[in-house]
Amino acid sequence: MRNQKTFVLVHGSWQGAWSWDGVRDRLRGHGHRVLTPALPGRGAFDEDRSWIGHDDNVAAVLAAIDAEGTGPVVLAGHSLGGVTISQVADQRPGKVAQLIYCDAFALEDGESVGDAMPEQMRTAVRELAATRADRSIPMPWELWRANFIQTASEQLARESFRRLVPDPYRPVFEPIRLQRPVHRELPASFLAFTHDQAVPPGPAFWHPGMSGRLNGARVAEIDGDHEILLTAPERLADALHDAANTPA
Repeated sequence: MRNQKTFVLVHGSWQGAWSWDGVRDRLRGHGHRVLTPALPGRGAFDEDRSWIGHDDNVAAVLAAIDAEGTGPVVLAGHSLGGVTISQVADQRPGKVAQLIYCDAFALEDGESVGDAMPEQMRTAVRELAATRADRSIPMPWELWRANFIQTASEQLARESFRRLVPDPYRPVFEPIRLQRPVHRELPASFLAFTHDQAVPPGPAFWHPGMSGRLNGARVAEIDGDHEILLTAPERLADALHDAANTPA
């Protein structure tokens, strides 16, 4: 297929490769190849995650890209996955045809996700981390239901919550290192979710808060909450397909 792309989809916090299942299937229906690497620490709920840092997340994605052995890929990241795709692109710029940030963090060199968070949220995340020996960050049900997946049915919210695992601490609070501002130098798009309440003050945190860091890159607004990859996967997949086929 002439317009076939290879998508590499990088999940965000608390989730795993499974969170992309609906999006992956829809993209394959469009004729694309799709890779959904799992970041480290996505196994048992109580496994030790204290060792996991940025380099480990990046290595997992690079291994998937290198094993595929195809030409440049469309590299998309959701939420915290944006941090990983920026670092992957920094290490393999020739392997990336386009970056797509899906309500995702677009950080500068030397910045951490914690730095970009509002102070109230940063404090809450640190308090959650203090409840576990390895400092990994659990997701409270109330926060998941009210702020991340508020448009879902109760069944979907409960079923997805049962699959969540605590998120490693270090990739949230350790600064990233970039040799170049890849989110401005490489072709990039931003998919903004209009009902995203995951980070105060709401949708504006992501757009224009994060999207504005891409220096005029194409922005597409999509009707959905932060977990649109679970609540409306076909809608997100179609937006990814459109973004990949539109000059950034």
